[in-house]
Amino acid sequence: MSTLAFTGEMARLQQAIAESHDLVVRRTAVLTTLNLRSGERVLEVGCGGGYYAYEAAQFVGPKGRVCAIDISPDQIAAAQSRCAELSWVECRQADIATPLYGDAEFDAVFAVQALEYLTDLDAGLRQICRMLRPGGRLIIVATDWSSAVWHSENPSRMQRVLSAFAPHIPCRDLPSILAARLRRAGIKPLRQTAIPVVNTSYNSASFGYWVARVIRSFVVSRQSLTDQEAAEWFDEFAKLEEKGAYFFCLTPVLTEALKAG
Repeated sequence: MSTLAFTGEMARLQQAIAESHDLVVRRTAVLTTLNLRSGERVLEVGCGGGYYAYEAAQFVGPKGRVCAIDISPDQIAAAQSRCAELSWVECRQADIATPLYGDAEFDAVFAVQALEYLTDLDAGLRQICRMLRPGGRLIIVATDWSSAVWHSENPSRMQRVLSAFAPHIPCRDLPSILAARLRRAGIKPLRQTAIPVVNTSYNSASFGYWVARVIRSFVVSRQSLTDQEAAEWFDEFAKLEEKGAYFFCLTPVLTEALKAG
C-alpha cells in the first residue's frame, strides 16, 4: 500500500480536499457517469469520509444498497457519521485484497483516487470483477502526478518537492496502463475522460491549496526535504497569489468500464 496514511491530521486534510470546489465538480462527473438507479447495489472502494457514499445513497434509495470500504479507521468513522441516518448505507473498514462481499453482488463499483494506492493492482481488479454482476458498471478515477504543472519562481526546488512526493503512491501512472490491466482482469474498458483541475488562485476552495498541505506534511515526515526547504516551497504560493502569478493544474482521468455479460 501507499506510504501516505489517511489517519489523524492527514485524514483531516483529505476531508478538507473533498469539500473543495474542484472535488465537488469531480463528484458530479463521477455520479453522472455512474447513472445510478433506484434499487441498485453499489460498492465504493476507498470511500474516504463518505461524501460519495452519501450522495450515491440518494440515487439508489432505501430499496437499494451502498457499501463503502476504506482501510483507514479515521476515514470510516467519518463516513459512518456522515451516513448515519441512511440505513441502506454500510461503511466498513476493509481492504480490497480481502473484501467482505460475495460474487456478482453489485450492479456498480466505483473507486475515486483509490486504486493507484494498491501494491497489487491486478489482484484488486480481479476482486472487483468477481463482485460485479455480469453487465455491471465500473468507474475509476485516478491521477498521473507527472501531469502536474505548478508555477514556481524556483523550478528546481519545485521539482525536488514533487519528486519527493512521488513515492506516496505505488502506481503513479495508473491512467496510462489501466485499460490493459482491466482487460487482463476480465473487464472491458469503454472510454477515458479527463476531469482537469485548473487553479489560478490560491484559496481554500481550490484543490491546490489543500494538496500543498498534504505534500508538505508528507515530504517532511519522510525527511525527504528539510523543514526549512519545505516551508519555503509552501510559503511561495501565498506570495505568488499576492502578485497574481499563482497557477496549478492537474489531470485526473475518469475510466468507464463494464464486466462482460
